[in-house]
Amino acid sequence: MSGTKLFLVALAGATMVPNPSRADQGHLKANLSGYSEVPAVSSTGAGQFTARLSDDRSAIDYELSYAGLEGTVAAAHIHIGQMDVSGGVIAFLCGGGGKPACPQEGTVTGTITAADVIGPALQGIAPGEFAELLQAIDAGVTYVNVHSSKHPGGEIRGQVWGGIPK
Repeated sequence: MSGTKLFLVALAGATMVPNPSRADQGHLKANLSGYSEVPAVSSTGAGQFTARLSDDRSAIDYELSYAGLEGTVAAAHIHIGQMDVSGGVIAFLCGGGGKPACPQEGTVTGTITAADVIGPALQGIAPGEFAELLQAIDAGVTYVNVHSSKHPGGEIRGQVWGGIPK
């Protein structure tokens, strides 16, 4: 019986990734906080990422909003990595990779196409492999994070959820 109670307590504290309905296919979202970073970071920062896959599956239009970061904002990316695991950068959202500089706080919008996919080759995604990015998103193994001078590995992070239509 005590093993069952322990399991239920552990399950109650887990973060679940919602399974999107058909109506939500192609719509992506991530809620960013320091506690989702690996390792967890105590930060006053928070943010939200929303995106939509184009009907022809060739581009992702995104909006990233954040505020309250404790360090000077350097860059924001989409990475490949399951929850609680760090991974390589797939594409820049701001602060490099041909994207505009990141504001200290506010909203960044843009579009990701095959030309924006930079890797990571060691995790099986070569530059330009947009279909691989879509597969990783659909598998639930991508996250967005914002890097700062105080937390160069990332100050806030959120796992991307939503479905990719087949």
